[in-house]
Amino acid sequence: MGITKKASSVAFGRGRRSKCGAIADHLWTMIREMPRQLLQVTFFRFILSAARYVWFAKALGGLKTASAPSRGVAETTIFHNQRGMFDLAVERSLRLIRPLVALEWVRNHFDDRTILTIGPRTEGEILSLIAHGFRRKNITAIDLISYSPMIQIGDMHDLPFPDGSFDVALVGWVLAYSEDKERAAAEILRVVRSGGLVAVGVEWSKLTPEQYRQDIGYIIGSKERLSNLQAVLDLFRGSVETIYFSQDDQARSSDEIGDILVIFRKPN
Repeated sequence: MGITKKASSVAFGRGRRSKCGAIADHLWTMIREMPRQLLQVTFFRFILSAARYVWFAKALGGLKTASAPSRGVAETTIFHNQRGMFDLAVERSLRLIRPLVALEWVRNHFDDRTILTIGPRTEGEILSLIAHGFRRKNITAIDLISYSPMIQIGDMHDLPFPDGSFDVALVGWVLAYSEDKERAAAEILRVVRSGGLVAVGVEWSKLTPEQYRQDIGYIIGSKERLSNLQAVLDLFRGSVETIYFSQDDQARSSDEIGDILVIFRKPN
């Protein structure tokens, strides 16, 4: 009887320690994830991005642009995007990032998944990737404009990376600035490994390029637009194994401007 009571007491003590340990682990996980959760708050992400922009671009004079972009780059690309540098939180990127990180192939392997973000313009997109689970060491960013040590100068028509360098390519609203979209798509596919993911965002508009010229004085990006989801997929023809997420709601939208979104897997 005494032995039974003693054994029960020991087991109870172990159970209490085990339960306390589980609670402590859970609390530590929440504390450890607090910086990521803060980065999901638009205001916090904007303030951090703004502070870093002022330091790197203004105080250190680090704002640079590509000296000789390829002929595939639309004429007004750098000029137009320099005008948009104040978009430091980059909310639009979340329309691709959130469905991307919902995929188990990404969500369950953040320690290993490498991602290339093309044309982030500011650090906001990178901070959003970190906020949603990607590890900073696994994120590479490239743009025609950079003030940040996290973004290297480069051209999507001639990506300076070996074949199959990345698990994921995030191509958010940049294909519209290409006069050679087939070449850009080929380069994106080249640097994504077999079985990797490509996430593309494109803006559709009911306004014509000439209407844009009348409104703001110049045509934004290329005159040749990607007008629907199929046009985007056709750029990557033969290399779309599975479509995990897509959106093209032009027919049901009363807005003048909207998004074409797609996340697909490159064949193994």
